[in-house]
Amino acid sequence: MTVKKPARRAAPLSLGKGRSTKVVAARKVARPAAVRKVAPVVKAAKPARVPMKALASGQVWLVGDAHLKVEMIGKLLVHYKLAKPTAVRTPTSIAGISTLLKFMKKSKAVLIQG
Repeated sequence: MTVKKPARRAAPLSLGKGRSTKVVAARKVARPAAVRKVAPVVKAAKPARVPMKALASGQVWLVGDAHLKVEMIGKLLVHYKLAKPTAVRTPTSIAGISTLLKFMKKSKAVLIQG
C-alpha cells in the first residue's frame, strides 16, 4: 500500500525567519507596466423574426417539402393534414396546439394560404 504525499504549496511571499527582500522580489510575477483595457465587442443586431400567426381553420403551411393544412381548432387540440402537395387521401391527424406550434417553429414553417 502506497502513501500519497500532499501536494507542495508555494512558499508565502511575506518576509519571515531571515529571508531577504531579494528572494521575495524574485518570486513576484512580472506584470506589464500599463495594462490595456479592451472594449467589449458589440455584435450587430439580428433582424427581428416575424412572429407566427395564430393557427386558424383553413390555413395551409409549408413545412419542409410538405403542406400542413389546419382543418379544425379546439381549446387544446388541432386537427390537421400533413402531406406532400401531390398526395391523395391524406389522413387527418390530431395533436396538441402547443406541440404543433413547437414542431412548426422547429421546421421553420411558412404560411402559404389563410
